Amino acid sequence: MVPSETNRPLSRCALIRRRLLLFLQSHALMYSFMWSESAKKSLLNEVFSALLGYDHTLWQALLPEKPVIDYDFKLRYAQGHREGDEYRPGVCGLSCGRIFKKGEVFYRCKTCSVDSNSALCVKCFRATDHHGHETSFTISAGSGGCCDCGNSAAWIRDMPCKIHNRLQNSDKIQSDSQTEMNEKVASSIQTTVECVLDFILDVFRCSPENLKKMPTHESIIEDERSSRLSEDKYGDVDDSCNLYSLILWNDEKHSFKQFYEQITIAFDAPNDSFGQRLSNIINDTGRACVVTDSNIKELLRIGHRLAQINLTVTIRSMRDTFREECCGVLLEWLADIAGSKVCGDGSYFRTVICKELLRPWDCGLQSNFHLKSSSYTGSEIVAIDNPDAFLSETLDRSVQSLLQSSNENSENEIDMDPFQNGTSHWTPSYVLNNKHEGLSKTRFDYFFLYDLKLWKSLRYKLQELYLGYFINVPGFKEIMGARIAILYRRLAELFLLLDREPEHSVIFFSMQIFTVFGIARVLISDFDFLTTVNATLYTFFTYKVLTAPNFVDDRAIIRLDSAAFHSRRYIHIFHHIQFMLGIDCVAETVREDDRFLKQYVDFFSLFQGMSPYTRAISQHVEWESDSWMYVLNVSLQVAKLCRHVGNVFADLDSNKLKIAIDYLIQAIIQPRNRPADSWSNTEPSTTGTWKDTTGVTHLIEYDISFQPISFHHPLHWLLTYLLSFHMQKVDYEKVWSESDLLRVVDHPLRVCAWLSQMRSKLWIRNGTTLRDQAHHYRNLSFHEYTFDLDLILLQLVLVYGNPDVVLPIYIERFQLCDQFIGKYFVPHKHYDLPQLSSMLEEFMLLLISLVSHTFVLDKWSMCYCIKYEIAHLLCFQSLSYSEITKRVCEHFLNHKDFEKTLHEITDFKPAEGINDTGTFALKDEYYNLVDPFSIHYSRNQREEAETILRKKYAKRHDEQLDDVVYEAHYPIITSTTTLHVLQSDAFLSILWHSINYVYLYPSDQGKCEGLLMTTLHACLVALIAERDDEPRFALKLCETKFPVVTGLKQYCNSPDVSLFTVLYQLKDHTDFDFARKKLEYLLSILKERIPSCYEKLYRETITVSSSKVVQSLSEAEQSEQRQAKIRLAKERQRRIMEQFRLQQTKFLENNTDFEVSDSEMDDADTSSITSSLSTRLFLEPPVESCLLCQEELKDKRPYGTLAFIQRSSVIRFLPSIDTDYSHEIYDLPVNLDRKVSSRPYGMAAYNKHNLDSVENYHSHTSGNSYSESEGLDDLESKDVLKGFPSDSLDRGLYANSCGHLMHIDCFKNLMTSVTLTTRSNPYRNHPHNLSMKEFLCPLCKGLCNTILPILWRPKEELDFSKVKVNDCALTSWLFSTSVKNKLVPKNQSYPSTTTFVQNTGSYNPNFLDVLQNTFKDSLKDVYTLNAGNNSTESLTPHSDSYLSSAAESSPFKSLPHEGRSLEDRFIVSEDIFELYRRLNEVVDLNSSLYSSDYLPLNGKITNILKLFSYTLTQVELAARGNVKGSNSTLSNVWIYDISKKQQIFLRVLSETMKTYTLLCAHDSEKSIDGLMQEYEFISYCQQKRVFGKVFHSLDSPLTNAISDDRVEPLLQKDPFREFAEASVSGLIICEESFHALTQLYYLSDIIRNLWVLLRSKVALVQLMHNRSSGIVDSTRLKGFQLLVSRVWEWSGLARYPNNPGYLNINDLNDYRLLSLLYHFVEKFELVFLRKSALLWYCRYGVSFEEQSIGDDAACEQKRLENRLHLDDVENLSNKLLNTNDSQEWSIVEYWCKSFALNDSLCESPRLYSPSIPELVPLPFEHDKLFELLLGKKCSRCLSEPLEPAICLFCGQFLCFQSHCCALNGIGECNLHMQQCAGDVGIFLIAKRCAILYLNPPLGSFAVAPFLDIYGEPDLGLRRGRSQYLSQKRYDETVRNIWLNGFVPSFIARKLDGVNDTGGWETL
Repeated sequence: MVPSETNRPLSRCALIRRRLLLFLQSHALMYSFMWSESAKKSLLNEVFSALLGYDHTLWQALLPEKPVIDYDFKLRYAQGHREGDEYRPGVCGLSCGRIFKKGEVFYRCKTCSVDSNSALCVKCFRATDHHGHETSFTISAGSGGCCDCGNSAAWIRDMPCKIHNRLQNSDKIQSDSQTEMNEKVASSIQTTVECVLDFILDVFRCSPENLKKMPTHESIIEDERSSRLSEDKYGDVDDSCNLYSLILWNDEKHSFKQFYEQITIAFDAPNDSFGQRLSNIINDTGRACVVTDSNIKELLRIGHRLAQINLTVTIRSMRDTFREECCGVLLEWLADIAGSKVCGDGSYFRTVICKELLRPWDCGLQSNFHLKSSSYTGSEIVAIDNPDAFLSETLDRSVQSLLQSSNENSENEIDMDPFQNGTSHWTPSYVLNNKHEGLSKTRFDYFFLYDLKLWKSLRYKLQELYLGYFINVPGFKEIMGARIAILYRRLAELFLLLDREPEHSVIFFSMQIFTVFGIARVLISDFDFLTTVNATLYTFFTYKVLTAPNFVDDRAIIRLDSAAFHSRRYIHIFHHIQFMLGIDCVAETVREDDRFLKQYVDFFSLFQGMSPYTRAISQHVEWESDSWMYVLNVSLQVAKLCRHVGNVFADLDSNKLKIAIDYLIQAIIQPRNRPADSWSNTEPSTTGTWKDTTGVTHLIEYDISFQPISFHHPLHWLLTYLLSFHMQKVDYEKVWSESDLLRVVDHPLRVCAWLSQMRSKLWIRNGTTLRDQAHHYRNLSFHEYTFDLDLILLQLVLVYGNPDVVLPIYIERFQLCDQFIGKYFVPHKHYDLPQLSSMLEEFMLLLISLVSHTFVLDKWSMCYCIKYEIAHLLCFQSLSYSEITKRVCEHFLNHKDFEKTLHEITDFKPAEGINDTGTFALKDEYYNLVDPFSIHYSRNQREEAETILRKKYAKRHDEQLDDVVYEAHYPIITSTTTLHVLQSDAFLSILWHSINYVYLYPSDQGKCEGLLMTTLHACLVALIAERDDEPRFALKLCETKFPVVTGLKQYCNSPDVSLFTVLYQLKDHTDFDFARKKLEYLLSILKERIPSCYEKLYRETITVSSSKVVQSLSEAEQSEQRQAKIRLAKERQRRIMEQFRLQQTKFLENNTDFEVSDSEMDDADTSSITSSLSTRLFLEPPVESCLLCQEELKDKRPYGTLAFIQRSSVIRFLPSIDTDYSHEIYDLPVNLDRKVSSRPYGMAAYNKHNLDSVENYHSHTSGNSYSESEGLDDLESKDVLKGFPSDSLDRGLYANSCGHLMHIDCFKNLMTSVTLTTRSNPYRNHPHNLSMKEFLCPLCKGLCNTILPILWRPKEELDFSKVKVNDCALTSWLFSTSVKNKLVPKNQSYPSTTTFVQNTGSYNPNFLDVLQNTFKDSLKDVYTLNAGNNSTESLTPHSDSYLSSAAESSPFKSLPHEGRSLEDRFIVSEDIFELYRRLNEVVDLNSSLYSSDYLPLNGKITNILKLFSYTLTQVELAARGNVKGSNSTLSNVWIYDISKKQQIFLRVLSETMKTYTLLCAHDSEKSIDGLMQEYEFISYCQQKRVFGKVFHSLDSPLTNAISDDRVEPLLQKDPFREFAEASVSGLIICEESFHALTQLYYLSDIIRNLWVLLRSKVALVQLMHNRSSGIVDSTRLKGFQLLVSRVWEWSGLARYPNNPGYLNINDLNDYRLLSLLYHFVEKFELVFLRKSALLWYCRYGVSFEEQSIGDDAACEQKRLENRLHLDDVENLSNKLLNTNDSQEWSIVEYWCKSFALNDSLCESPRLYSPSIPELVPLPFEHDKLFELLLGKKCSRCLSEPLEPAICLFCGQFLCFQSHCCALNGIGECNLHMQQCAGDVGIFLIAKRCAILYLNPPLGSFAVAPFLDIYGEPDLGLRRGRSQYLSQKRYDETVRNIWLNGFVPSFIARKLDGVNDTGGWETL
């Protein structure tokens, strides 16, 4: 029995294997090859059953009871795991390991991390302390990576995380109960995993890898046959399948739209819906089955149509497609169980999977042998963009040849054959050492190699397995590193050449492994990994076949037109090498093993001299290729690699360093032989020296003006690093011959001369591309890797060699030999005279740089180098941080002390204005570092820098600017290492010839100022360098005699003179005045250093100088004396003027009233039309001219102001008086016309406080634990991004204006022009919509859609103190005669019906006459004409068309008129109607756009009136707490805080509204669509609502037929809006009684507010208990109590005594509650008073500018009540209390009861919110948004948005520019906007730090109001620095743009500036 017991597990495993494999083989046939959810369900049931050995009793090892397994079953979730476990305390463990998804933000800390690969997820970053550290964030591109929190190897210090802390999680981890593993369960798990892994590999083995190749009929049949599973392994014959499927694959080249449009074309579909549905699937998963058919030809036809735009298509049998889907499910299943527990052990599953992955794979294909020969015949690797370039050399190459298992010797990845053609240093060390262990194939290898065959979602799932689970299995990370080392070349090859979705490549995951220090050491030592990576890069650029490991061809060449140069994927491989070289153990290996230097020399040799240029001499280059950009990109990566390789050798000992330098020099001097075809695209590399008969050394002849020359010399760059390390060593030996070094330096010298020729305009015919390349090479941040190294090599050779030999060589290459032997003006074969001067100057600048900037030779510290670099940047102006980082060298930026050094030498000025950025300014003491003769400065910059230095010194020491020589006061950088160069004969000779060249330069050709100043600077450099040494150069300068050349003989009598003589002559020469001060300083140094020699030479100079020069010397002395006198006179004049200025200032201070100020004079000019300065007009005549014709705006031609009428939803109703909003109203400031102390206000402030006060969203609790209850979920429950509910918005029309004026006829011409221009360019995305009558203002480009004509005669403003109070006929008419003679209170009672019928005659003006007179009186005389006056002499010809004599009948036929004859009437012409008809049309267009759910369909006049009242309400709303200037101190009324243009516009709008209604009433025949009947109805309702009766003059058959139920109660409407609308319509006839009307509407507003508040008991009572508010004195509240009780009684609340939401009779006696009620009413009335003041100002022309006594101390409500002559609520109610006559309460009773009767029919009244409007509050730290977004799902598609958008109105999360939520091509932001604000949308795109403005169908982007610590915004978050909210910018840009209705204009201006073709979304 014992043997059977031991055999039982084996036989059991075999049974499990047989059953499971048979199921997997037959599964496709069971479902007829059609994949479905039921197929997935059955597959999951089968593998879970197999996992437990088909014994359901073993389920207890996984779960308490057997679950129901559906298609979406997850074992992890069934065991209690869920999303976010990595953050949940007690569950998360000691490390995070979160895998970064695409679009997810992760952080790096440069201060804490070992290398740049260490990263933290958002939550771990915020849960660890990085205060003051250098941090950055990146948005993941989907290329893998995981959080390193808890991984000690990634950090240089202990970094405790509050989430994954040991104290909290260790107990939980230890307490996990583990049971003993059942042997049956263990064996079945191992068997199942083994079968699943084998099945996946068997299926994917035949899946296509090269998807770019279109399949053929034969290849499809062959693929089906070769993909059949083996009967031996799976137990049954795999039948054939005659059904085939066409699969479309995702790629990163085609857009979503291209996909679905091509699908629609391929299938001839009627619409795009099918294509969009498929495209969504492809976008999400990576591929989709498009169609299935048995007809292969039909599938090929469809496939070819899809492939017309290079979409990736495959056609395979349905059986294989089904099995691939099964494999996808099985991989997800493996990921599921890898994170699950078995018998309480959470690591068992993943350990088993890892063990199985490391075992060999037994291939289970039926035709395994067939793969060698024909399965993949012709399946070549195709180049990325140009297949032919690659296939020409690799036709015989097979992808599969490298994918065979280790037991197939012919296909082994590691070929052990000896090298045939390779060079020995490329041979891998493990081959040389016969190390074969670990090289056999495993399943893991094939999963890596098959990565490209998988689709996007599956690749991501595999990386999740690797990073999330396998990497944590002990020892497995090291094994993965070894496997990656073996497979790297193949993986990189696939990534570089074939990958459709490179961001999902496994190559990125591999970098996470091999950059670990311990693994890197093993890979380098045991697997020679670096050689593999180097060879990969080498072969990629040479396209050579890799038949042996790391085989390279040393005769290979690169091709600049190849696809390798056009792809940027190679950057990642360069990055891998650079990263490896940064690891200490790798660097040590590279230093010690000379193979690596040889490898890099071979690699760099490929690029040596590439892409040469030849000078275009006779004609311009006509066609300029853009290939230089690709070459430059490659060259930049090569140059960076040179730096990394070079830095490795910094610590090498001297002897080995010499050997390395020897090898490099030989590689440069004796380049390898290359094939003949390579000579055409590289610079000739031959170089050498020769000696002439005199023994002078020369370089071989090479004319850069004729022969090819290249920028790219990486071998020289590498040599520069090594040579500099050698020469920096103390007492370095001179090992190399001067001849060799001169040959080496030849190529960099050619480049320097070439660049000088370009700056001298010799290469101008070669076009702009060469100029751009030179600019990148020399001046941009590229120069640190290239041009700077050329200079250093020239400098090293100059110092190392003999200057007298080297300098003439340099002169040769600059082709200036003749000039430096005295043949100055001999015609040059290339240079004309100006170019010759420029080349001489360039050579002198180069020489100065070589002898001055010795930071390598003198070993300048890195901090000093950084200071030097920054000083040269900031010398000219202050710069922002980003501008500095763009221009500073990269290795300076990466230095740890860069930030510290920057702050040390600069002063930082924070951003102040809303458009400013923070800037760094250089401190004064660091200007000493600036050298104006820096080689990187242009001539203009050089002169500017010198001027700046001189100005600073002159200002500091109060000297004349012309007298300052900057070299005398600012230290010139000098070095002792180059002193022997400065003291050499060759250097002195150069100076001599340069000075002579300038001296003898033809005067008719100008002056060589630049050359002279540069040469003198070189002299000063030499003199100052030897200041602490013997004055050898000074003596040489004075004593060395040079032969006098021909031209100099006119100035010198002697045949030989010294340089001193010529300099002295120049000093006093009138042509060289500009250099006199510098020459004097130079001579003064000589006089100081060698006084005896100086005096002797001075006398000698006088002697040898010709008579002409001597005379000029004496004249110069006289001239100098004259100049001195002139300077003294100017100085005296300056002092006198300064004294006069001080006296003038003192006089003005003492006599402030002497004269009117400039501003007063300007005001006087603008109001000159008035008789006196004290008179102010309601609408002052404009001073500006017409926008188009620029003529003055006078009455001869009608004019108007441009306006824009738009839909708006800014005004907000109070959602409900609940606790939150009651607190907000209660705390409302008493002064809304003052700035609010803290922003934002109210609930927004409360929500923002919740955001900002929590340190981390998983907020910290006591101790070191992290509480889940106070984490993110808690903050989400508080709804911190809560906005305003969209159902509480009042939608209407709003008008604003840019304030610009135009003639009416010019406006018509403009409209014609706009229409023609727009229609002539139909493809542009125009910023205006012609169908909505929109256009752009010609001046400011603001959006407009109409013009409001200004036709009214001027009238004077009415001061508020002169407003008639109570003395009006309206009061007499409204109240009974019995109280007429009494002192009438401000609001009297409403008389009974019998009373007012008897007394209507006392106030009964003729309605028609009043309207007629009002209309006529309001228009200017030029627009009115009485019928009786036939004289038209006074009218201008322009006015005739607007007027006509009244020969027609009266237009007012519907109203009786008495005593007014037709002759007295005037008729308005059609043209005036036309001006208002456009206004009507615009209002109709905007009103009807959303008529069903946006605006109710009203009459024409109603819409116009609502426009007026809505505009006034929104203007007041926008001004709450928003004070821009200090004007309010003048008037103490908020109106004067808005702009002057807006004030004028509101008055124009008011008059326009009034004129519109009068036009409707004036002439019904020429109507503007507003009917007289509608006007009568509106007037009747307005009067009936407020008075309870109408004026007798309005009686007509129409009005008499109006029933009371058609009149809305006054309390149903907003009293102010009713007042505003009535003031320009039904109550125009009460023009003089506006104060009485204000009293009535004021009282009605109080009643209406009380009506709502009495129904809000719950909130009031809760607030009363929460706040200890003071109780108002009961005696003061007597009247208010009576008013409240009567409103309570009349509103019908007495019928509901037990309703808990209503106040009852007992509550009315609670004085605490009454006080609270009183407080609330006052808050509401403050807003009414503000709006009433605005109406008085713009409608009735009341001025509030005069200031009252005590205004400053009074609150806003008191100030407004004073100016409006109204009582406060307390006084008003007390006056009503003291009234004995019941009639005075009757009007209140009428309002209440008329509303109570209709209460069941009408909606409950909604109050406007009196609060300050706010957008969604944003956190101070932008990083908190990233954490808040983590895991947030879109409410529409229920997925996590890749680009989330936050609506700033309501706070909802949305998908931005995503197709998942689009509907009919409209994105989710647009769809949401229609449900939210409706008119415009404002969204925060958090991951782009951008604000999206929408005004359908247009939109635009702006920078979000976040700034980094340097005060800079970051649109797109490209810099990766943390951003912080600027509340000022948020308010003044985003919020104000919204409140003032400027969103459409903002979008229009942005779009108008860009002539886009791709739509605004791409901007």
